[in-house]
Amino acid sequence: MNEDDVTIIGKTMPKHTGGFTFNGNYKSFDFTLGFTYQIGGDVYNATAMSSMNGGKDYKFGGNRLKLIEDTYKLYDINESGDIYLVTDPNHLNEMNMNAKYPVFYSEYSIVSSDFIEDASYLRLQNLTIGYTFPKKWMEKLLINNLRIYFTGSNLFCLTGYSGIDPDVNVDNDAGGDGFPTPSYDFNAYPKARTYTFGLNLTF
Repeated sequence: MNEDDVTIIGKTMPKHTGGFTFNGNYKSFDFTLGFTYQIGGDVYNATAMSSMNGGKDYKFGGNRLKLIEDTYKLYDINESGDIYLVTDPNHLNEMNMNAKYPVFYSEYSIVSSDFIEDASYLRLQNLTIGYTFPKKWMEKLLINNLRIYFTGSNLFCLTGYSGIDPDVNVDNDAGGDGFPTPSYDFNAYPKARTYTFGLNLTF
């Protein structure tokens, strides 16, 4: 192996990041939409990679990501619902004719460039909708102004990334050092989606 065997397969730095906002109103209603986006850059989906780990002691038969359907299989399920080891070569070939990944019943995960994914996204970061009551209604209650509103954050994210969120920067592995690791997704805790209701009241 030499330098000719080495190539760049991913870039953590995006080509562009930014945001934009729309504001408007109609009669007594007002609204604000705030978007953030990223163009380019890659994220390493180590969460998907780790799902390839079979784990001889405790992970056999555990819940897996859907991509495990594309791995080479050594086991099948019989009519009684029991898992059994397949030893017939013809049966193995039939089961694995569309396999994309090696067998995952191994002690360690398979490192593959397939888990480097485009981190581009468009996120609705904030949405606020408000309604201001007519002053002629409020004057009878000795109120100068009353506005009610709803605010939601992180309402949706449009992306081709197969993980939960392409905008990750922390390794939350229990054995990790806790330092930020941009563009590395290993069981990163997802961003919160919040909803807020409130009012602005002036006497």
